[in-house]
Amino acid sequence: MNDYHMEKFRDWSLEETKADSRYREEENIAKQTTNNDYLMPIYAFYYWVQKQGSYHPNILGFDAENTNAFQITSSQLQRDIAISIEEKPNNDALYPKLFKNCDSRGRKQRSATEMELDELNCHIIANYRGYERASLLLIAQIMNQAGARPISIASLTRYQFHKDIVDKELFKEKKATLDVVPKKAKQGNTMPIKFPISTTLTVVAFIKNELEPYIKGNEVGRYEGQLFLNPDTLKPLSAADISKTFSLITSELGWPKGKSIYSLRHKFAGDSVDKHLAIATELGFSADEASIALQMEASMTHRAKSSIKPYVESRMRMGQETEANKKDLKIKSLESEKVLLALDAQRAFELADEKNAENQELLLEIAKLKAKLKTQ
Repeated sequence: MNDYHMEKFRDWSLEETKADSRYREEENIAKQTTNNDYLMPIYAFYYWVQKQGSYHPNILGFDAENTNAFQITSSQLQRDIAISIEEKPNNDALYPKLFKNCDSRGRKQRSATEMELDELNCHIIANYRGYERASLLLIAQIMNQAGARPISIASLTRYQFHKDIVDKELFKEKKATLDVVPKKAKQGNTMPIKFPISTTLTVVAFIKNELEPYIKGNEVGRYEGQLFLNPDTLKPLSAADISKTFSLITSELGWPKGKSIYSLRHKFAGDSVDKHLAIATELGFSADEASIALQMEASMTHRAKSSIKPYVESRMRMGQETEANKKDLKIKSLESEKVLLALDAQRAFELADEKNAENQELLLEIAKLKAKLKTQ
């Protein structure tokens, strides 16, 4: 491999990505895919090769005066030296053959902010009622805290969150997440969605307090255990239903076109990158982009080669006891509590309004009776 072949492979990979049937005419996203999935692993591999010290010393490096001195131009080794002597490294030349100017602006536009998430939840709380409101809030939480796709969320069932399963996985075996394989997933993927404790407990409470009373009260026929039902048809909510409903909500909120429910999955991705980087730093693991990308594949339920599965699982397992991971779990718990408090407050207001309406009706009845007594 050298810079010439790197460029040729980069351009070929971009064209292959754009030729894929799933391409949506967004070249920046295709360039990000090429950078992250195809070029970064090459840089990471040759960086590792160079550090072994048993190969030619000019496989990887950067020489401002004579760039031809190296097969692959990169300042990764110079970065290490700069950090070791507490100098500021030159990060501009780490990966010179990646596509440039295709990342930050597009990601920020597609990813929801904390403020937008609060805005979305507040809108749902104020404008929806009962089971439908609880469903939409839970869908938003699953997207934000577990990164699940609408197709997978629509296929979740209450049996996957049975009390015995939750108790065994989270409390007896003390696992950090409840791993749930959805009945349906993109391209038949069988990777599990990793539900953090706070989200799992929210689902359990939803089943008991919202779903089961709703099924009983509406005499839902041919119910097969889905968590989310369409309140108009009482049939299982589809991925298209989820996308359509949230598109309507985000349009009412004035969000830009194309930034809807998937922006919460993008937010989850950004938060996960930050968490994995913090964990790697705390444990002294490699924090290079390729290593983080492997963990992100598991978090985002992207398909990955089985050969790297033990590596990813080992890093993620060791990261569970770090302060960075505990902080992330605390943040997720606080987010869940904030939504519950807002929902409880709204329910209190609605109950007060109902009581006030009942009192007004009673006052009218009393007034009518008084008027009738006076005429007798």
